[in-house]
Parts: sequence; C-alpha cells; structure tokens
Amino acid sequence: MYFAVNPWPPGTHERLIAALQSFREQGAATGYTYVLLDASFDQTLLTVSPWRRHVECTLYDDTRLVGLKAVAPHLLRLPAELEKQAAWLKELAEACSGKPMLSLLYSAIPAQALAAHFRTYLLARTEDSLEWPVRWGDTRVLPTLLATMTAAEREHFLAPIHGWLCIDRTGEVFNWPGVGSQNPASVDFDCWPLDDARFSCLIGEAEADAVIGALHDTQPDLFDMQEPAANYACVKKHLAIASQNGIEGVGARRHFAMLALMLNDEFTEHPAMQRVLKAIREGADYAAEVAVLPAEFWRQTERKI
Repeated sequence: MYFAVNPWPPGTHERLIAALQSFREQGAATGYTYVLLDASFDQTLLTVSPWRRHVECTLYDDTRLVGLKAVAPHLLRLPAELEKQAAWLKELAEACSGKPMLSLLYSAIPAQALAAHFRTYLLARTEDSLEWPVRWGDTRVLPTLLATMTAAEREHFLAPIHGWLCIDRTGEVFNWPGVGSQNPASVDFDCWPLDDARFSCLIGEAEADAVIGALHDTQPDLFDMQEPAANYACVKKHLAIASQNGIEGVGARRHFAMLALMLNDEFTEHPAMQRVLKAIREGADYAAEVAVLPAEFWRQTERKI
C-alpha cells in the first residue's frame, strides 16, 4: 500500500466502468477508453503480460523526453468487451499495489492523437527559462496541476476528453469533463508557460509528499497510526502551521511534521507548544525550544491508537 494514498474501496472498479458507460449514454457514444498509467512508480509492470499487450503509446513518444519513456505516462486500452473491463481494471489496480499511478480517460480521439494533443503540456517553462517535466500520470498531483492552469489552458487541455476519472487520496472518484472535441485547436506555445506565482504554488503543494517520503524512508512506523490519506492531511496541515509560525528550515519543518504524526491532533494548542511557537515567531531557534519542552507535554499529547 502506498503510504500517502488510501487503497481503492471495494467496488471502485465497477463505479469507474459505470461512469464510462454514463459518458456513452449522455451522447458520447463514439469514443476511446484509456488508462493513463504513470510507469515511474513501476518500470517493469508494463513489460510483462497481460499489460504490455494493452499499451497503445507513451506520452513521451516522438518528443524530447523519449529517452525517459520507460518512466513515462502510458496510454493503455481497456478490453473491448464491456463485461471484461471491470475485472481487467481491478486486476491492473491490484498490480499497481496502491500506488497513485492510474486514471481513466474517455477520449474523442485515438491514443496517438491524444498524446500529440498533450505534448505541449509535458514540460513547463518557468520565467527563468528552465523546463520541468510535468507529472500528469501521478494522481496525487493531477488535481493541483489542473487547478494551476488558467481557464483557457484547462479548456484546451481537456478539449478532446469526454471525461477524465481519477481516484483521490481518500478513495473517492471524481471527474474532469471536457467537451469531447474531435478537432481540438492548437496553442501558440510549445511548452506550458508557468509564471513564478503558479510555479511556487506547485512547489508548495508538493512539500507534504516530499516530507512524507523522507520520513517514511527512516521511520515507517510513524505511518501506522492512521490511514494514509489522514497522514497526508495531517502533515499538510502542520506544514501550514509551521509556515505561519516561522518554522522555515528543511530539518525543522520535517521534525515538526514528525511531531504531527507522533502526537495528537491538538498538540499545537497545548500551552507548552504555544510558548514554543511564540518564541520561534520572535526569532528563537526551533531545535532549542523543542528540546526543553516539559515531560508533561509529551505525556499529554501522545497520540492514542
């Protein structure tokens, strides 16, 4: 199980297939159904049967990123027989071992044309002219990426899509609809332009997962007391509290997130921690202040399983 995303609840596969059928019944009878799978989570999965037989293309084919195609987002076609799709999707999701690497698209255009349409969004160019690969297949960041787009960019990006189905961290199904255009317009850029404000927003949104990954590498037991999505929400909330109180260093922020996982949800309201936060806002050293927290603080804020 991936440590920042809940496993799919029972029946998720059937709900996804029912949603696809709903698209067809709502007037999108002609379309192509694909799984978008981020192979960076598992480079070997799509090299073995039966999955390799379903690969249509990668989003990196015929691009500057082709050398990274082993870790690219891949488009896989679902079985043509409707009665086989739910079982096939369930088996694929289980093979992904809970990693946030799978979403479904119902497209008005076939895979090669869809990959070509997405091409200008595979890299983001910031104001300093640096270019950054964009993780469209990672369902942890996909909602933030779409929210970061301007309305015009998002409308164009989703234009050939009837519906894009994704599972959020808690296991809920949600959908981004497009207009299902068979002839989406072109854009006047070859690389997604990101201003500093939007780029900073994306970096900030990525911090919680980065901190969780670092903590999981050294202290995996911290993640045993709550569901994965609750761990993520806890860390994200307390990184925001850290920012509000002037806790800025990487090590200090990581330690504060560790406390959030170890202690109860109200630990920042404890009078001893309130004094620590006040002192830090006034310029005190984080590590020095935490080191002198009284024993009663640790007893009273211990997280109960």
